[in-house]
Amino acid sequence: MNLFEKNRQYLSEYNAPMFIEMEMEAASTADLEVLHVQDELIFKLTDDNGNEFYSASLYDPSAEADVFLDGVNFDNTGYIVMGLNSSAVIRKIYERKTETAWVFVIERDLNKIKKFLEEVDLSDCLGDKLERLVFFYGPSTSIKMNLTSFLYSLVGFYFLQTELLRTFPTFRQDKEYYGDLFEFLLEQIKLHVSNIGNSLEDTLLGVTNEFKNLKHILGNKQLKQFKDKYKGVPIICVASGPSLDKQLPLLRQAKGKSLIICAESAFRVLMKNGITPDIVCILERGTPSYEISLKGIEIPEETAFFGLSLVDSRIFEVWPKYKVPCFKQNVGNSRFLNEALGNFGELYTGSSVAHMNLSLAHYLGGSPIVLIGQDLAYSEDGNTHSKDTLYQDADAVEKELGPDRFKSIQDVFKAENEYNKTYYLDGYYGGQVKSRGLWRQFLRWMEHLVASTQAEVINATEGGVYIQGTVNMPFQEVLDTYCQDQLAPIGELFESLPDLEFDTHYYLERVYNRIYKHNQSLDGLKRFAEENQEMLMKLSQEVAAGNTEYLETKVSRVLRNTENLIKWSLEDEHFTFYFRPLIANLHVKTNPISRLTSLERLHEILKHQSYFMARMIDGAAEMIQTYEEEFEATILDLGYTLDEFELDEDSEAHEEEAHTEYMG
Repeated sequence: MNLFEKNRQYLSEYNAPMFIEMEMEAASTADLEVLHVQDELIFKLTDDNGNEFYSASLYDPSAEADVFLDGVNFDNTGYIVMGLNSSAVIRKIYERKTETAWVFVIERDLNKIKKFLEEVDLSDCLGDKLERLVFFYGPSTSIKMNLTSFLYSLVGFYFLQTELLRTFPTFRQDKEYYGDLFEFLLEQIKLHVSNIGNSLEDTLLGVTNEFKNLKHILGNKQLKQFKDKYKGVPIICVASGPSLDKQLPLLRQAKGKSLIICAESAFRVLMKNGITPDIVCILERGTPSYEISLKGIEIPEETAFFGLSLVDSRIFEVWPKYKVPCFKQNVGNSRFLNEALGNFGELYTGSSVAHMNLSLAHYLGGSPIVLIGQDLAYSEDGNTHSKDTLYQDADAVEKELGPDRFKSIQDVFKAENEYNKTYYLDGYYGGQVKSRGLWRQFLRWMEHLVASTQAEVINATEGGVYIQGTVNMPFQEVLDTYCQDQLAPIGELFESLPDLEFDTHYYLERVYNRIYKHNQSLDGLKRFAEENQEMLMKLSQEVAAGNTEYLETKVSRVLRNTENLIKWSLEDEHFTFYFRPLIANLHVKTNPISRLTSLERLHEILKHQSYFMARMIDGAAEMIQTYEEEFEATILDLGYTLDEFELDEDSEAHEEEAHTEYMG
């Protein structure tokens, strides 16, 4: 067996597509020149200016690798190496990293990877060990897609602590390619950490709100009835940035000649300035959306409300006429309920209501989609929002929320964290504008949505940040070019759509069966966690008493059970959404101490494992209770009792399967 085939058997799981592509494209390594220096492989390359150079030291690549890796924290569990320069770098990382740590290698040239595998014996690194080495190659778009897939899988939790290592050759050969990927990775790792998810309490609040809103979900138009109903119509998405104030006179002219969708924070601004929006979007599950954005406003009957199914139920209650509950595709509990109902339509969107505006405009078929008030930056005089929002009137906000809640919100904005960190971003008119971490994250999401929708999006904010993928255009030019034809009021569309006839009992029974199966699976997970918790407690007591008999076997078993519990959680997309913050917290706490070097360190690991199990047990119990109690309260409100619903055969059979499968 040659070296290539020998290495291939160690890399058969995660790298299988790479080997298939090598065979299909008959990857050739004949033209690649390499040198073996002190048992290490280096490459002879040509830089972007046509000059030849060697990828590593001609004298001592091993010593050079030591210098390159100086300062790297080898208790971390994720390493990304950009560019293959020498076998020494890979060997040194494998010598020093923990066994469970992952190594991603990004190399543009597939032939170079093949040559590396033909010439370097990796058995010392990979033999009889977990497969933790993955190669990424080819066009940057393909690499970005594959990296994102890994980061949002179980593997992604190992990259909550990441060492990003860019080798010397990437600054001379394919410099722009690697520079672009380096910036992408920095953004993705930050986004990955910030997107871990909501707290368990926030998720349960969303579940509770959705059940309170179920009567509105069943009693109003469905989102899917509005698909492409405004195809080719200009849709203006209004956010509440400080530049909105100067656009209000023109927006007043656009009324009736475009569809105006406004963010909840901009609603008060438009109403104060005599502009009635066609649609208001709201997505937050907390109470401030009602208290800050709606309380005290006389809502026009002709304005429609498109709100996420998990918003404060008071909003649906007070909205006078036209309202459409919307399921969010990328929120687990919303997708769960929508699937149980048989799909009423859903939106893929981010965490800002401006994202929802854009997603809805695209769903409706709007073209062009026009953004105004989308600053995502401070104005020149330091303002964050339009002057007519409550955000610019601290006294008014405190009056609405009360002093305690107002202080808690103020504390969030004053906290020293990534969200409040100052950034300078590319500006609408060029140069740099002052922004903050949260808005920067919103910007990345906005750019992602623009790219994924492939819609024609015009940024007519005339201020703030530059939004990649959009076309900058003065708002006056937008009106002159696109907003000339009269548009019927949105109420006419609502009146023209048929009222869907369906059996409420039938839909509630579907939800009942889905909840039953969900809770059965969750109870199995909970019992598994309880059993592992017992083993953890017993093992902790033995360690504290100095009993180390069969210690390695016992530790291996409880850690394997934890890994199986995590896999179980991540195989159910609803469980993933709910437990992801807990899983992330476990990895953040234990990844840096995963190397078992002492009984004291083992004690720390077991303590974090035990905390994780306790939170999983409590979280599962809370979720089961919430689903049972909120569903029963909902059906009672609708005039039904649990006795009126039957389980289907599939639900009755859904009991012990997962529990027995995952026992360690």
